[in-house]
Amino acid sequence: MRRVSSDVTLIAILEHKSLFFQLMDYVQHSLNNPSLEFTISDYQKLLAHSVEGLVDKERRRLLDTLGLDNLNQNGLLSYLDRRSGRFRLQQFVLDMLRHLDNKRLRELSSAELNQLLKQLEECERQLSDSSILWLDDDPDYLEMVESAHNTLNEVNSRLQSNVRALKGQAAHLAELVDRQDYSRMERSEQVGFALNEILRIHERHVTPMLQFLDERLDISRPGSSRTLAKNALYGSQSPMALVQKIIKRFYEHRKGEHVTRLQRVQFHILYLGEDVAAIAKSLETYVRYAQQERQRYNRTEELYNRLLDAAREKQQGLLRDFLLKPEHEVFEPSRVFGNFKNFSRTMTSNINWPSEQGTDALDEVLRVRLEKAPKLSPDNLSEPGKPRSEEELLKRTVINRIMKAMESFDYGQKHDDIYQALHDHLQESMPAYRLPNLVDALGFLSSHGKVELVSPPCFQQMVYQGKQLDYRVRSYVPKAGKRQSRQSIENVSVNSSSIRPSEKIYGELAQ
Repeated sequence: MRRVSSDVTLIAILEHKSLFFQLMDYVQHSLNNPSLEFTISDYQKLLAHSVEGLVDKERRRLLDTLGLDNLNQNGLLSYLDRRSGRFRLQQFVLDMLRHLDNKRLRELSSAELNQLLKQLEECERQLSDSSILWLDDDPDYLEMVESAHNTLNEVNSRLQSNVRALKGQAAHLAELVDRQDYSRMERSEQVGFALNEILRIHERHVTPMLQFLDERLDISRPGSSRTLAKNALYGSQSPMALVQKIIKRFYEHRKGEHVTRLQRVQFHILYLGEDVAAIAKSLETYVRYAQQERQRYNRTEELYNRLLDAAREKQQGLLRDFLLKPEHEVFEPSRVFGNFKNFSRTMTSNINWPSEQGTDALDEVLRVRLEKAPKLSPDNLSEPGKPRSEEELLKRTVINRIMKAMESFDYGQKHDDIYQALHDHLQESMPAYRLPNLVDALGFLSSHGKVELVSPPCFQQMVYQGKQLDYRVRSYVPKAGKRQSRQSIENVSVNSSSIRPSEKIYGELAQ
């Protein structure tokens, strides 16, 4: 095998980056491998798959270029251990590959930010060493200056990479949550995973990054639990305060050229704070949503466990009194949905209701049974419950006005456009009539006649008091032998939730 130069090898790596992306994905899905150590067998298998379909000369050239021996000779591998069958790419090669895809960039953790903080502390300590002479021809001084520039540039580079990683991850996770579809179980699991990742990124990466860039942050040595609870950084000073001190050392010794260069790096680092703050603000909505989801889940689990314990208490092997009664205290949190009905076991079977067409026989049976049923006196009729809110009271008032106006409607007359007929009638008969009331009034027609679409389809538009209704024309045909009666109107419930149009309304109310 002949050796290929480093520049050609790096170009080949970039051209076949998908090979290394797959290799990195293998490692990221495995446990206990945070160092991105790859196996030789996996790499050779992916490399053999990449050269399939190439001519012999091209295949041999690519195998020589991306072979492990050539990568190792060009210094692109940290180590190659054939005994264990493992190897690792140099860190700058991994960083170069991650740089090609924001979603593969690694976020800096609190531990890594603390390492950068220690580097800044050590740099500031060296600059404060009184034994070093600040002379341009002194070797110790030159090494110290180079170390200071390298430290600040490395901090700036890693923080910029961290911001790119946070942007890519935040955008990807937010997209998963926004495209949620709870009708699919796997989709709901993805949303749950995305919310947990958002919480982790916000807590473990975004917040420490904001603390790192806060030049006014007061950090004390970790001597009390109170200090540790406030921030994730361990040091005597904030990182940006150390950067300012480093620059101040050069300013005190009148090294204006170095001051200008270091300040340029400082401004770039401080500018990253705006990007991190924007990321934090974009994640706040999802963080609150995830916290609310967690509270709802905990509350649901608590209620389920209480119900399970109550049911287990009834399982005593007895043939009587083994069911939970509707008035049991375990059902108290659900009273807001209404009272539970107690059915005997013989009434719990499912009912096969007839289809919408062909209900004449059922209507006749119900009519005969209703005529034979004993008439209830007004004293035995239960009064409607009191409204629980002002909104419900307003709804009942509107329904009462609609019901009063519909008493004078001629149900025995046929209408080619029932929308227009109802609109004209309600304008004359209903006080404070509004266009949305027209949709509620349609519910009164189902017991007196049939509302159906006209053929061919015809669309109309109605404008009244600044509101517009676009609807498909429907006709109304009264039932044979049916006549309007006041009693039939009074039997309609005044509860607004019980009144529904008999068919789907193809109109839309727009302001």
